Amino acid sequence: MVRVCLGCYVVSELVFVDALLLRAAVSRPHLAVSPDFVGRCACLLVQTYLQAWQLVVSPLGRVVGGLQRRYGAAGSVAVLPRLPPDDRRLHDDVCAVCLTPMDVDRSRVTPCGHAFHAKCLELSLRVSRACPICRRRLLNTAAMH
Repeated sequence: MVRVCLGCYVVSELVFVDALLLRAAVSRPHLAVSPDFVGRCACLLVQTYLQAWQLVVSPLGRVVGGLQRRYGAAGSVAVLPRLPPDDRRLHDDVCAVCLTPMDVDRSRVTPCGHAFHAKCLELSLRVSRACPICRRRLLNTAAMH
């Protein structure tokens, strides 16, 4: 995050230089039509855009992606239905992630019909967005963004 803040500072300085050039163009219109001045302005604007992308947008995207991987799974698991109290899996089955018996309070059923403890499924979805048993995609990438 420090890197993103430092990038914001650098980009703000570049924008300030761009603003100074535009101010010079407005105060001295005869300079604005000079090919040298136009070329310099174009180079600085392109540099500002590229630096903003490299120093701010790209690292910020990685930070947001990491937060989505970390906390997106918890929200997705919370909305999954629980196992009904009369489901046979509560008595005969174990969680495929931790291999402990299923219980009503902690269980969740995936859209593909597999049952897991909510915490186990959340941990699994942080690593892979697919069902731990059948590998059916559970978290849609578009829904996470």
